[in-house]
Amino acid sequence: MTLKSRWVGLVTILALFAMAPTLFAQVTVTIIPDNNPGDIQTNHNVQAAVPNTKNAGVLVVGSLLATAPLATTTLFLTYPGPITSTPSAVAGAFSAGSGLGTNSAGVPTSVTNAGGAGTFNCTTGGIKPSSSTGINPLFLCGGNMNGIPSADPIRVVNAAGVFAGVSAVLLNTSANRLEIPLPSSGASSNSSSGSFRVVGVRLDGAVLTGAQTVTATLNTSDNGYILGSPNSGTVIASLNAGISGISVGLAPGNSNIGGNINNPASGTATIFTNGTVARAQGAFILTEGCASCWRTATQESNSGAPVDNSSQIRLTFNNIPAGVTLSLALSTGSSSNNASLYAIVSPSTVTSASNTAIIDFQTSPDTIASGTSTSKIETLEVDYTVVTPLSTSAAISTAATVSVTATMFPIGTGFDVSSGNAGTGLPTETGGYPQFNEADVGPVTIVNIVPANTTLLIPFAFVGGAYDTGIAIANTTADPFTLGGGGATPKGGTIVFNFFPNNATGNGAGAPFSLTTSSTATFTGLSSDGTLAPGATMSTLLSQILAAAGHPGGFLGYIFISCNFVDAHGAVTISDFKTYSLTSNVLVMPPPATTPRPSRTVESLDF
Repeated sequence: MTLKSRWVGLVTILALFAMAPTLFAQVTVTIIPDNNPGDIQTNHNVQAAVPNTKNAGVLVVGSLLATAPLATTTLFLTYPGPITSTPSAVAGAFSAGSGLGTNSAGVPTSVTNAGGAGTFNCTTGGIKPSSSTGINPLFLCGGNMNGIPSADPIRVVNAAGVFAGVSAVLLNTSANRLEIPLPSSGASSNSSSGSFRVVGVRLDGAVLTGAQTVTATLNTSDNGYILGSPNSGTVIASLNAGISGISVGLAPGNSNIGGNINNPASGTATIFTNGTVARAQGAFILTEGCASCWRTATQESNSGAPVDNSSQIRLTFNNIPAGVTLSLALSTGSSSNNASLYAIVSPSTVTSASNTAIIDFQTSPDTIASGTSTSKIETLEVDYTVVTPLSTSAAISTAATVSVTATMFPIGTGFDVSSGNAGTGLPTETGGYPQFNEADVGPVTIVNIVPANTTLLIPFAFVGGAYDTGIAIANTTADPFTLGGGGATPKGGTIVFNFFPNNATGNGAGAPFSLTTSSTATFTGLSSDGTLAPGATMSTLLSQILAAAGHPGGFLGYIFISCNFVDAHGAVTISDFKTYSLTSNVLVMPPPATTPRPSRTVESLDF
């Protein structure tokens, strides 16, 4: 061995001896966070751990490197945004000599009151010296010493080995971090590894975007604890809209509203301005924004005990006319994706005076359904029915629409913003867990209020030479059945004729035109103002209508007739008034407002 080699070896040995107290007298601290796969961006109380999993949180692992004494060290777990839950109260005395974290001036950042004893769970992290004790009293989370939410506060669980005595967790509100005292072994040498979990952390998702991580640091590496790897990790994989969409439709597996074959298919309800409900039922669907966005109150917890609220949905129904009531029900369809979904809606009816309802995700009382799935994106169908008969004073005289919007609920800030001041700005259980920013999706039209009308079709009408077409239209809203017996609501109205002629040569389409009956365009059976009264029948020749429309002469084509009242019926007769006459009923179409023509592969003309 050369002299140079001997010197290098000696220097190396001396260096190792010099480093021995720090190199070997250590416990390496690492963290392994559980990962919330997806949560709601407007949620002020996002779980920073796997939802619906007892004691999910951040696993802190201490791995023994060598037997040696340990001195108290503070583990910092720093989160990317405001923490909106608080730890359980910590009992005991912490003072300037406790070994908890210190600031740049050497002053402890985690201390109790000036007396040096008591229970507490928060620190401001920027404590200044006072004349009597060298430290100021701790800022105590608004006087709440018990941890919030009360069913699932921030806490240490499953502490074992070198960490068997770990129980204190302090919330540093200014640094968005938890401060956890790691124990001293005193004069004895520690010979154990160990671990514990930090559970119950919630973050203000409303000020965050994307994936979120937690990072571990130590206030010092001189006390026998050193930071290992991994020392950070993802706690929330993504933040999403709680409701990805709202639309007219049915839950997967349903072909009819509520899955009932006696109900109509998907569509909106329709009310005529005369009070007749042409279509009483409709349905819309809400689609979950992420697989674990909708949760029961128990699924919102990592303790196994339910927190205050489930992740609810508030429905707001806009422009419901006075005198109109909508009855609500929920359906989950028959898809396997919705097999775990269960919810209730309250109240079950809405009106103009009380136009909101709350959907609450719950565990079904008569099945083993979990309430919601946290692994599948679910779709909830909301069925509604216009309660009939309408009030006689229902405000439906003009055309309008009723719409609905939806937002996650309950709405709140997640923080103390008590009236009269800005509040403490600290987490609060007032309003419960979780709370959301309002973020309505929609609106979606669910009820159309349309002018009362009947659409009639004359497929073939002719005027030419000796031939003319006689047209008769009856307003049958006067009937012997009465409203209580299912009869019509008597109401008159004008009549609109829309003409679609062939061109002058008889080949190809000509220019359409129209006529609306009025005081200046009236025919036999009409009142002087051009309306057809309930119980009356209009009868005239097509040639007379054409003249009134400014198109005298011949006609070959078809005619749509829109009667501004329901229950119109008619007949047509083509005749030369001598030897030839052909009579047929006028065809009655389903109201296009409720049964759009493009939605029908075969058009029904016998409504």
